[in-house]
Amino acid sequence: MRPFPWAGVTLLALALAALALAATYYRDTTAQADYWEAKAGQAAKATARAGPATKREISDMALEIKHANEVLSQITLPWDSLFHAVEWSAGQDIALLTIEPDAEKHQVKIRGEAKNIGAMLSYVRHLSSQDAFSSVYLQSHQVQRRERENPVRFALVASWKMAP
Repeated sequence: MRPFPWAGVTLLALALAALALAATYYRDTTAQADYWEAKAGQAAKATARAGPATKREISDMALEIKHANEVLSQITLPWDSLFHAVEWSAGQDIALLTIEPDAEKHQVKIRGEAKNIGAMLSYVRHLSSQDAFSSVYLQSHQVQRRERENPVRFALVASWKMAP
C-alpha cells in the first residue's frame, strides 16, 4: 500500500487558494477601475457644463486620475507568468506559504518552507533562471529544529521584468 501524497495535495490546495485570491483581487481592481473611469467621465461632463474649473476641482480631479492610473497599472501586471514561474519552480520539496506582490516596486515576496537548505537554494536558483524575474534574492531563512525533519522556513524577494 502506497502512502497518500499529502505534500502534493497540500501544494495543490495552496495553488488553488492563490488562484482564488488572484481572481478575487483581479475582480476587485477591475471594479475599482470601472468606478474611477465612470467618475472621470462624470467629472469631465460636469466640467464641460460648469465652465472653468477652480483650482480645488482641478487638484481633486488630478488625484482621482492618479488613483485610477494606479489601479490600471495593477490590472496590467503579468500575473499569469509570475504565478506560473513561482509555482513551476517549487517542486515537491517546497511548500509555498504566502505570495505578496508589490505592484509599485515590481516585486513579489514569497514565504515558504523547504525540506532542507539544499531544496531552498535550488528553489532560489530555479526562480532566478525564470524569464519573468530580473533578480531573486533570499531575504531570510530559519531551520526549524523543533520539528522532526528540520525543515527550513524562508522568505525571498523577486523583482519581475516589465514587458516593453
